[in-house]
Amino acid sequence: MSSLAVLYAMPPVSGRMLLMPMTQDGRAGLARVAVAHGARLIAAGPWAGSLVVEGRRDALARPLFMAGVLAIAADAGGCGDLG
Repeated sequence: MSSLAVLYAMPPVSGRMLLMPMTQDGRAGLARVAVAHGARLIAAGPWAGSLVVEGRRDALARPLFMAGVLAIAADAGGCGDLG
């Protein structure tokens, strides 16, 4: 069952992702790091400091992780339909 949860939350190869800062530094640099690695900002996320972006997982995953930011599928983060 936990494997299904991981698959559900895994960010898409390309598309909308919810970025959640896990540290204060991650929160401070979230938008800057995401945009620097090709993400397009879509909206504020459902939790304070989180963002919904559109981008490519392969370009974003490592830089975001190193910056203290967790990327998950936007649907898994409760973002619903953002238009």
